[in-house]
Amino acid sequence: MTDSEVAVGVTHVADDTMKMTGCGSCGMYMILEGAPGKRFVCMKCRLIELMEEKIRGLEMQVESLVEFRKGFEQIMEQRHEVSEGKSSDLQMEAGLGNSEGRLGEESGQWKHVTKRTRQRKRRASEGEIELQNRFAELENEEGAQQVVTEGDRARKKRRAVSPIGKGEELMEITPNMSPRRIQDGLKRIIRENGNGKNLQPEGTGDRLENSTVTRKRQVYVIGDSLLRRIDRPVTRADPENRRVCCLPGAKIRDVDLRLKRILKGAGKNPLIILHVGTNDTARFSLESIKGDYARLGRTLKEIEAQVIFSGILPVPREGQQRCDKIMTINRWLRQWCYKEGFGMYGHWEAFMDRGQISRDGLHLSREGNRLLGWRLAQLIKRALN
Repeated sequence: MTDSEVAVGVTHVADDTMKMTGCGSCGMYMILEGAPGKRFVCMKCRLIELMEEKIRGLEMQVESLVEFRKGFEQIMEQRHEVSEGKSSDLQMEAGLGNSEGRLGEESGQWKHVTKRTRQRKRRASEGEIELQNRFAELENEEGAQQVVTEGDRARKKRRAVSPIGKGEELMEITPNMSPRRIQDGLKRIIRENGNGKNLQPEGTGDRLENSTVTRKRQVYVIGDSLLRRIDRPVTRADPENRRVCCLPGAKIRDVDLRLKRILKGAGKNPLIILHVGTNDTARFSLESIKGDYARLGRTLKEIEAQVIFSGILPVPREGQQRCDKIMTINRWLRQWCYKEGFGMYGHWEAFMDRGQISRDGLHLSREGNRLLGWRLAQLIKRALN
């Protein structure tokens, strides 16, 4: 066999492997290895579909905001009408009262009033005034001693209750002193002592121990192994009130079973962010995944909390069929969250770069972990504010 015959055979093999394929959406042709198993869609058309999906979601949010604004305006108009009705009733009552007063004045006799005419003040006669000497008790020695002893007792009681230590007579509080003057005096005493440990009245320590301390809203980020190494950027702003719960290999059913145990002691109205569903796309059908999400939603509604679902990330190692399935679930998840009153936050466009995915094609690289942690931290900040 000659060299020319070998070259012809190689070209035939190349022609068999490389085939011209047309996009089913835009009609552009591309050269691919082998024939696609179903209708082929190019990357640009996929991006356009994602953009259209995002626009539809924004339109739905705008419609909900418009409806909310209309309802709010109706409520304010009703309140305004009620307040106007009350004010008109008060004005009518006031007008009736004034008219009655004027009629009463006009019913009397006419009176000639000149410029120099003045109303003379009525002076009460001496018989109407009760004259009493308030200091009559001080004229007697016994009364004076009694008043002095009562004043000493009152001072001793104030000193016993005051925050000053026993035996120290630095400040005397009188009934005529203003509150600001009392505060200035207490501050001066604390500065002179230099140590305020023993300046608390007796019994205040028990009240401080028994008093309830208001807690901030708790934040829980719960999901599968894609949440590894994101706890630092997520909890940096408030480590005491933020938790990241990573469940390697967890599916939607696993999160549903463990959710109440994880949120035990979460407080009132916590913020819950759920990132789950990647492992379900590899084993279960679309209907089964939708049913699992519905069960998880019922469990979340039993808990009074603000819930946000995080969109499923792409899995490059599984090929185009797996990515199409994930995109379908993300579209359904957005519509379902809007219907059920949950939030939904997608990441698909941010993780299209292959550098965000590790070598295994499933988990995130360190750069991807930093990006996901930063995005979730920004989401928490917006949700809390």
